[in-house]
Amino acid sequence: MFLQTVMLLLRAEGLHSCPQMAWAKFRRTVTEVVSPPDDLMLFCGMSIGYEDVTVNHPRTERAPLDETVTFVDG
Repeated sequence: MFLQTVMLLLRAEGLHSCPQMAWAKFRRTVTEVVSPPDDLMLFCGMSIGYEDVTVNHPRTERAPLDETVTFVDG
């Protein structure tokens, strides 16, 4: 939930981001470089920057909202 909030704040400032859970697999390697305190462990990372609109890359389609969300009146 915290990453989602940061990502939304970044978009509000015109930046793009990409959370990367794969970093958790490499936590020992990253620890050798970063040397965090003993009570902390790398769980994920996030790329942050501006989109390069000159690069032609595929966009994944999203399911329609009514297929993925149920609104409950209450």
